[in-house]
Order: sequence, then C-alpha cells, then structure tokens
Amino acid sequence: MIAAIAAVLYGDWRLGQSPAVRDWAGGLPLAGLVLCIMPAAFWEVSRLARGADLGVLPVSGFLSTIGLGLWPYWGRLLWPQGGAAGLVAVAGLAMLPIFAEQMIRFRTAEAVRRIAATAMAVLYLGAGAAAILSIRMTWGVPALVLFLAAVKFTDMGAYFTGHAIGRHKLIVWLSPGKSWEGLAGGLAAAVLASVVLAWVLRLPCTAGGAAVFGVVMGVAGQFADLCESLLKRSAQVKDSGAVVPAFGGVLDILDSLLLAAPLAWVLMSVAVHAG
Repeated sequence: MIAAIAAVLYGDWRLGQSPAVRDWAGGLPLAGLVLCIMPAAFWEVSRLARGADLGVLPVSGFLSTIGLGLWPYWGRLLWPQGGAAGLVAVAGLAMLPIFAEQMIRFRTAEAVRRIAATAMAVLYLGAGAAAILSIRMTWGVPALVLFLAAVKFTDMGAYFTGHAIGRHKLIVWLSPGKSWEGLAGGLAAAVLASVVLAWVLRLPCTAGGAAVFGVVMGVAGQFADLCESLLKRSAQVKDSGAVVPAFGGVLDILDSLLLAAPLAWVLMSVAVHAG
C-alpha cells in the first residue's frame, strides 16, 4: 500500500511540475485515488449505520460525498475564485439531493434518522477527503506527504510500542488495544518523521515547527481513530469491513486521516500567514 500511494504521489508531483499540464493535471492522480476508494468507504459507513439500526440514503449520499470530496480539484477548474467559500456552498448544496431522495423513496418514514445518518456519512468522508485533497492543491505534494507521514507514523509507532511495552490502557471501553505507552511511542515517531521529512523535502518550516506539527497531527490522528472505534462499537463490529486483509476495511485505514486533515489544513494556513 505504501508503494502504491508513493507511486500516485510521485506521479502527481511530476504532473504538477509540467507547465504544459499542471493547470488541470496537478492533483488529478490523487483525485482519481479518492474516486476509487470512496465507494468502499461509503459502503462501510453505511454498513456501520445499519448495524446501529440507521439507514443511509445510498444514491444522494454517495454522489454528495464524491462531489464534496473532490471539490478542491473540480472546483478549481470550474470556479477558480471559489476557494473555501465554494466548499461551504457545495456542502450546503449536498443536502438538497439528500432531502429529495428521502421524499421520493420514503416520504416521512424515519426522515430525521435517515437524513442525519446520511449527512454524517457525507461530512465524515466528503469533508475529510476534501481537506486531504485541498492540502495537495494548496501547498503541493510535499506538504501532503508531511501530513500523511505525521499521522501514519503515529499509527505505526503506537502499534509497535504498545505491543512491546504497553501496560496502561488509554480508553478500555472504547479501544482496549490502545495504551498510553503506545501513544507516547507514536508521537515520538511522528515528531521524528516530521522533522526529517521537513528537512528532506525542504519545506519552509523550522525543525521546531515540524516537531509541533507532528505532535498535533499525532494526537489528532489518534483521536480520529477513536472516533471510528466509537462508530464500530455502536454498530457492534470489530472492523468496518474486510476489503484489506489483516487491516479490516478501507475506513480502518483512512480513519485517522479523515478527521486530522481539516486540522492540518488550518495549521498550514496559520503557518503560511504567520510566515
């Protein structure tokens, strides 16, 4: 998976360096990857909702998720001045087909529950994917690599440290496998990865700034992982799916990224304006 993601990001970076195509091709490989994995992720969220006796509107929910998630790419082509305001408008427009599908297919039956579950799926997946893609479209592939590494090195560091020396459980009732020792090891890994990558990729930030970014992203990623655990416990399932052997579902891999990405976008925006 790491090799495949690296290939997509390298191809994206190369396209972004070509003056002939970068205006429309920059970000296209990453947008294509989002388009490929969103169907599985949306199905898994729908499955979790069904496990909690909730229904998700499949057509409007999926189309709204894709429209919102890919907005940083297609919005730049159709509405270059839209920016963040355009994303808010798209998020609002996404509710219209959701209400329409509920009216057409189910009328008033469980309208509040079904619309609420669908809106959760759209915001969870769509806004998270949009934030990830927006990092790439705004600050380039190196900044995206920094974000991905900070979050995922936390996951890996927490896993190995927790299995080796984890004794004190973080939140037993929610995620019994996580420990405070694992969290500390994960944050240390995130700091190391962030500092090294910021230097290797020649990003415009100090070692201290990269270390702070690593810590914040590590904490945000672990909290995001707990958020998905909350959904799984509510649905009474261990994994969101079985698409990826030994890992579970697509959502089990994306969870830490989806909710950490908006915070990463905010931090990068603040850092750019402060600089």
